[in-house]
Amino acid sequence: GQRCVCARRLILPRDAFGDAVLDRLIEVSSNLRIGPPNLDPEPFYGPVISTKAASGVLQARDHLLTLGAETLLNMTRESDDSTLLSPGILDVTALAELPDQEIFGPLLQVIRVPDFETAITEANQTAYGLSSGLLCEEQDRWENYFRHARAGIVNWNRPITGASGAQPFGGIGHSGNHRPSGYFAIDYCAFPVASTFGPSLDLPESLAPGIQL
Repeated sequence: GQRCVCARRLILPRDAFGDAVLDRLIEVSSNLRIGPPNLDPEPFYGPVISTKAASGVLQARDHLLTLGAETLLNMTRESDDSTLLSPGILDVTALAELPDQEIFGPLLQVIRVPDFETAITEANQTAYGLSSGLLCEEQDRWENYFRHARAGIVNWNRPITGASGAQPFGGIGHSGNHRPSGYFAIDYCAFPVASTFGPSLDLPESLAPGIQL
Protein backbone atom coordinates (compact mmCIF):
# COMPACT_ATOMS: atom_id res chain seq x y z
CA GLY A 1 0.00 0.00 0.00
CA GLN A 2 0.98 3.62 0.47
CA ARG A 3 2.26 3.37 4.03
CA CYS A 4 6.01 3.70 4.34
CA VAL A 5 6.24 0.45 6.31
CA CYS A 6 4.21 -1.69 3.90
CA ALA A 7 6.01 -4.73 2.52
CA ARG A 8 6.85 -4.58 -1.18
CA ARG A 9 8.69 -7.93 -1.23
CA LEU A 10 7.64 -11.33 0.12
CA ILE A 11 10.43 -13.89 0.36
CA LEU A 12 9.20 -17.49 0.49
CA PRO A 13 10.91 -20.89 0.55
CA ARG A 14 10.83 -22.85 -2.66
CA ASP A 15 8.94 -25.82 -1.20
CA ALA A 16 5.44 -27.10 -0.47
CA PHE A 17 5.04 -24.76 2.51
CA GLY A 18 5.91 -21.74 0.37
CA ASP A 19 3.47 -22.92 -2.30
CA ALA A 20 0.67 -23.21 0.28
CA VAL A 21 1.34 -19.72 1.67
CA LEU A 22 1.38 -18.23 -1.82
CA ASP A 23 -1.82 -19.99 -2.89
CA ARG A 24 -3.63 -18.71 0.18
CA LEU A 25 -2.25 -15.21 -0.30
CA ILE A 26 -3.51 -15.07 -3.87
CA GLU A 27 -6.91 -16.38 -2.81
CA VAL A 28 -7.34 -13.83 -0.04
CA SER A 29 -5.97 -10.92 -2.10
CA SER A 30 -8.28 -11.65 -5.03
CA ASN A 31 -11.28 -11.33 -2.71
CA LEU A 32 -10.32 -8.09 -0.98
CA ARG A 33 -12.99 -5.40 -1.06
CA ILE A 34 -11.68 -2.08 -2.42
CA GLY A 35 -13.47 1.20 -2.94
CA PRO A 36 -13.94 4.76 -1.66
CA PRO A 37 -13.72 5.18 2.12
CA ASN A 38 -17.43 5.96 2.45
CA LEU A 39 -18.40 2.61 0.94
CA ASP A 40 -20.72 0.50 3.10
CA PRO A 41 -19.55 -1.96 4.26
CA GLU A 42 -16.14 -0.36 4.67
CA PRO A 43 -13.58 -1.51 2.08
CA PHE A 44 -10.33 -3.22 3.02
CA TYR A 45 -8.43 -0.38 1.36
CA GLY A 46 -9.18 2.68 -0.72
CA PRO A 47 -7.61 4.64 -3.58
CA VAL A 48 -4.03 5.67 -4.07
CA ILE A 49 -3.34 9.35 -3.60
CA SER A 50 -3.81 10.54 -7.23
CA THR A 51 -4.37 9.43 -10.81
CA LYS A 52 -0.68 10.14 -11.45
CA ALA A 53 0.27 7.81 -8.60
CA ALA A 54 -2.04 5.10 -9.95
CA SER A 55 -0.46 5.38 -13.39
CA GLY A 56 2.99 5.21 -11.81
CA VAL A 57 2.17 1.97 -10.01
CA LEU A 58 0.93 0.39 -13.24
CA GLN A 59 4.03 1.58 -15.09
CA ALA A 60 6.24 0.02 -12.43
CA ARG A 61 4.27 -3.22 -12.78
CA ASP A 62 4.66 -3.18 -16.56
CA HIS A 63 8.39 -2.53 -16.27
CA LEU A 64 8.82 -5.57 -14.01
CA LEU A 65 6.90 -7.66 -16.53
CA THR A 66 9.21 -6.59 -19.36
CA LEU A 67 12.16 -7.71 -17.22
CA GLY A 68 10.70 -11.20 -16.86
CA ALA A 69 8.34 -11.08 -13.87
CA GLU A 70 5.43 -13.51 -13.81
CA THR A 71 1.90 -12.36 -12.98
CA LEU A 72 0.37 -14.29 -10.09
CA LEU A 73 -2.52 -11.86 -9.53
CA ASN A 74 -3.26 -9.25 -12.18
CA MET A 75 -3.63 -5.66 -11.03
CA THR A 76 -6.52 -3.82 -12.67
CA ARG A 77 -7.79 -0.24 -12.86
CA GLU A 78 -11.41 0.69 -13.40
CA SER A 79 -10.63 3.50 -15.84
CA ASP A 80 -7.77 5.77 -16.93
CA ASP A 81 -8.80 8.45 -14.45
CA SER A 82 -9.49 6.08 -11.54
CA THR A 83 -7.31 6.01 -8.43
CA LEU A 84 -8.56 2.55 -7.41
CA LEU A 85 -6.19 -0.33 -8.11
CA SER A 86 -6.89 -3.96 -7.37
CA PRO A 87 -4.09 -5.93 -5.64
CA GLY A 88 -1.29 -7.17 -7.87
CA ILE A 89 1.19 -9.96 -7.12
CA LEU A 90 4.26 -10.69 -9.25
CA ASP A 91 6.83 -13.45 -9.00
CA VAL A 92 10.17 -11.70 -9.61
CA THR A 93 12.42 -14.64 -8.73
CA ALA A 94 13.74 -15.01 -12.29
CA LEU A 95 14.80 -11.37 -12.67
CA ALA A 96 18.56 -11.04 -13.10
CA GLU A 97 18.44 -7.60 -11.50
CA LEU A 98 15.43 -6.46 -9.48
CA PRO A 99 14.79 -2.69 -9.54
CA ASP A 100 15.17 -1.29 -6.03
CA GLN A 101 12.15 1.00 -6.21
CA GLU A 102 9.54 2.10 -3.69
CA ILE A 103 6.27 1.88 -5.61
CA PHE A 104 3.73 2.95 -2.95
CA GLY A 105 0.81 0.96 -4.24
CA PRO A 106 -0.88 -2.45 -3.81
CA LEU A 107 1.78 -4.37 -5.75
CA LEU A 108 3.65 -7.22 -4.04
CA GLN A 109 6.82 -8.80 -5.40
CA VAL A 110 7.41 -12.46 -4.49
CA ILE A 111 10.87 -14.00 -4.36
CA ARG A 112 11.36 -17.76 -3.92
CA VAL A 113 14.57 -18.94 -2.25
CA PRO A 114 16.11 -22.36 -1.50
CA ASP A 115 17.05 -21.77 2.15
CA PHE A 116 16.89 -19.40 5.11
CA GLU A 117 20.35 -17.90 4.64
CA THR A 118 19.48 -16.95 1.07
CA ALA A 119 16.27 -15.37 2.36
CA ILE A 120 18.26 -13.10 4.69
CA THR A 121 20.58 -12.14 1.85
CA GLU A 122 17.62 -11.30 -0.38
CA ALA A 123 15.94 -9.29 2.37
CA ASN A 124 19.05 -7.13 2.72
CA GLN A 125 19.40 -6.52 -1.04
CA THR A 126 18.01 -3.00 -0.90
CA ALA A 127 19.19 0.53 -0.36
CA TYR A 128 16.20 1.05 1.93
CA GLY A 129 15.90 -0.22 5.47
CA LEU A 130 12.82 0.92 7.33
CA SER A 131 10.87 -2.23 8.20
CA SER A 132 11.20 -5.99 7.90
CA GLY A 133 9.49 -8.99 9.43
CA LEU A 134 9.82 -12.73 9.85
CA LEU A 135 7.04 -15.30 10.12
CA CYS A 136 8.26 -18.51 11.75
CA GLU A 137 7.88 -20.65 14.88
CA GLU A 138 11.54 -21.22 15.74
CA GLN A 139 13.04 -18.70 18.16
CA ASP A 140 16.63 -19.51 17.17
CA ARG A 141 15.76 -18.71 13.55
CA TRP A 142 14.17 -15.44 14.64
CA GLU A 143 17.25 -14.52 16.69
CA ASN A 144 19.44 -15.22 13.66
CA TYR A 145 17.26 -13.02 11.48
CA PHE A 146 17.16 -10.24 14.07
CA ARG A 147 20.96 -10.15 14.23
CA HIS A 148 21.41 -9.98 10.47
CA ALA A 149 18.38 -8.05 9.20
CA ARG A 150 19.29 -4.67 7.77
CA ALA A 151 16.31 -2.63 8.94
CA GLY A 152 15.36 -0.22 11.70
CA ILE A 153 12.11 -2.04 12.54
CA VAL A 154 12.27 -5.85 12.68
CA ASN A 155 9.11 -7.69 13.78
CA TRP A 156 8.48 -11.34 14.59
CA ASN A 157 5.08 -12.84 13.68
CA ARG A 158 3.52 -9.39 13.62
CA PRO A 159 2.51 -7.02 10.82
CA ILE A 160 5.07 -4.41 9.83
CA THR A 161 2.43 -1.81 8.93
CA GLY A 162 2.41 -0.07 12.26
CA ALA A 163 4.62 1.08 15.08
CA SER A 164 4.28 1.55 18.81
CA GLY A 165 4.20 5.14 20.00
CA ALA A 166 6.45 4.08 22.87
CA GLN A 167 9.22 2.71 20.63
CA PRO A 168 11.78 4.32 18.31
CA PHE A 169 10.78 4.67 14.66
CA GLY A 170 13.21 4.95 11.80
CA GLY A 171 15.44 3.05 9.46
CA ILE A 172 18.80 2.95 7.75
CA GLY A 173 20.02 3.60 4.23
CA HIS A 174 17.65 5.67 2.12
CA SER A 175 14.94 5.15 4.75
CA GLY A 176 17.03 6.47 7.59
CA ASN A 177 16.58 9.53 9.70
CA HIS A 178 18.52 8.08 12.65
CA ARG A 179 16.11 9.75 15.07
CA PRO A 180 14.19 8.39 18.01
CA SER A 181 10.46 8.63 17.76
CA GLY A 182 7.54 7.62 19.93
CA TYR A 183 7.06 10.32 22.51
CA PHE A 184 10.23 12.05 21.27
CA ALA A 185 8.70 12.82 17.86
CA ILE A 186 7.68 16.25 19.13
CA ASP A 187 11.38 17.15 19.26
CA TYR A 188 11.77 17.00 15.48
CA CYS A 189 8.21 17.74 14.38
CA ALA A 190 8.29 21.26 15.83
CA PHE A 191 10.78 24.10 16.05
CA PRO A 192 12.21 24.48 19.56
CA VAL A 193 11.72 28.04 20.81
CA ALA A 194 13.50 29.66 23.74
CA SER A 195 12.58 33.04 25.18
CA THR A 196 14.11 35.29 27.81
CA PHE A 197 12.49 38.29 29.44
CA GLY A 198 14.27 41.23 30.99
CA PRO A 199 13.68 44.83 32.14
CA SER A 200 14.78 46.36 28.83
CA LEU A 201 11.43 48.09 28.27
CA ASP A 202 10.04 50.43 30.88
CA LEU A 203 6.37 49.91 30.07
CA PRO A 204 3.58 51.43 32.10
CA GLU A 205 1.52 48.89 33.99
CA SER A 206 -1.49 49.84 31.86
CA LEU A 207 0.28 48.64 28.72
CA ALA A 208 1.75 45.48 30.21
CA PRO A 209 -0.67 44.26 32.85
CA GLY A 210 0.43 41.19 34.75
CA ILE A 211 4.05 41.15 33.53
CA GLN A 212 6.40 40.17 36.33
CA LEU A 213 10.15 40.60 35.90
